[in-house]
Amino acid sequence: MRDTPFITQPLSVALDLVRALAALAVLIGHAVQLGHYDGYYPFSTQFQHNAVIVFFVLSGLVITASVDRAQSASRPQTLASYAVARAARILPVALPALAISLAVMLLDALILPTAIFGEDAVGVPASEWLFALLFLSESYQTAFAPNPPYWSLCYEVWFYALFAVATFLGGWQRLFWLAVLGALAGPNVLLLFPVWLVGVGLARLPIARRVPVWLGAAFVMLAVVALFAMPMISRPIYGAIESTVPWRMGFSILAITDLLLGLALALGFAGLRGLTLNHGAWFTRIAPPVRYAANMSFSLYLLHWPLLKLLRVLREPENGPLGFALVLAVILVASAVFATLTEHHTPRFKALLERIVRPRQEAPAAA
Repeated sequence: MRDTPFITQPLSVALDLVRALAALAVLIGHAVQLGHYDGYYPFSTQFQHNAVIVFFVLSGLVITASVDRAQSASRPQTLASYAVARAARILPVALPALAISLAVMLLDALILPTAIFGEDAVGVPASEWLFALLFLSESYQTAFAPNPPYWSLCYEVWFYALFAVATFLGGWQRLFWLAVLGALAGPNVLLLFPVWLVGVGLARLPIARRVPVWLGAAFVMLAVVALFAMPMISRPIYGAIESTVPWRMGFSILAITDLLLGLALALGFAGLRGLTLNHGAWFTRIAPPVRYAANMSFSLYLLHWPLLKLLRVLREPENGPLGFALVLAVILVASAVFATLTEHHTPRFKALLERIVRPRQEAPAAA
């Protein structure tokens, strides 16, 4: 087992800050996209996609670090306990977010003479909702119109499953279930799986723990530049891919440049680790608000789109920065409340699921 973990205490706070900022970037980008602000905005819609790539690399890193940490403990994780932990994290947020997405769609169709959003006007087939419930929206059909950001969760769930099979099974069982799950996940999900695996490699490669401070600063700068520069690089590439691939690739059309971005982010996180090693006291001071923001980021990510839609349905969009700031504040407060009711109770949901799936102990034989 590796001697020192990649994620140190100061780095954990720094990564939480990155996660919170990425969720905020997605919110701002989608708020602009849905017409809540018509002023100057320097980024393309791909910038919020790049924020999702940040989530993917972070997810691979954190999940791997968690599994490796458990494996070195006295009670190593099993496939069942891993599945329970993932389900307890995902379902309490995803299922209510789907319900809210449905409610907003119905309100748009019922309140206004003409629905603002196309999917609300024509309706969404029941099959599309079923695909979303099974996290298959991006496998053999692309997008979930009532809540487009849901796409990344439909990728990530399959990343979790594939990683679990590779980690906890062996021999022919591993090969069999990797083939089955890969077929269910579909080609689009598999195309972005290497991006998630970048985080896995970051957690397990010893060299990532030995980045000197001077090189770490350069790596962090490279990652930041890549976030802003990648749209300019990717446009001609995905234009060529779109004209040659015979199926709808959805967001996986950016798989090549997303992998390059993921590698740049991995270097940035490795550099950030070195930069934070000697600043533990400072990160301890900012930890509480950063942890709070990070612990509502999943709720914010899945809830912000239907809430932005709802604000468009109920009122005219604001013009100007102050009105836009008010919209963002409303979404953030609503997401914080939602997280308090769902995301913050993950340990309780986990304990409940453990009681459900734990094999019943055989009753003692009668004396």
